Amino acid sequence: MQHDATAASAPRRQPHFSMIRRAGELVFVSGQMAFGEGFRIVGDDVAAQTRTCLDNIVRQLSAAGLGAGDIVKTTIWLTRVEDFAAFDAAYGAFFGNIVLPARSTVRADLMVPGALVEIEAVACHAGAQS
Repeated sequence: MQHDATAASAPRRQPHFSMIRRAGELVFVSGQMAFGEGFRIVGDDVAAQTRTCLDNIVRQLSAAGLGAGDIVKTTIWLTRVEDFAAFDAAYGAFFGNIVLPARSTVRADLMVPGALVEIEAVACHAGAQS
């Protein structure tokens, strides 16, 4: 089999999805990984990656006029079960005194090498929350 050098050096294409989508009073943020500049995973441990994922979510929400306090549900994927305690501590510290969102957390293989966590979020405009 012949190796195609152009395929290996081709720029990574953006996957086919919307980063953020509004449906009525709800705003959905696609799964965020700990991407820094150049779409490289930053952070060597799950706590650092969790903070980066959550910062990325808040950055996306700010474009819709929302913030961390407007998040009503998160879904979390961890690559290693043993990272749960460190993830949970970083997650709790991020939200601080804000009412915590409902959450699901599962272990899964992630699509990007080096990613330890992926987080997606659903937020709601404050007037619609109960």
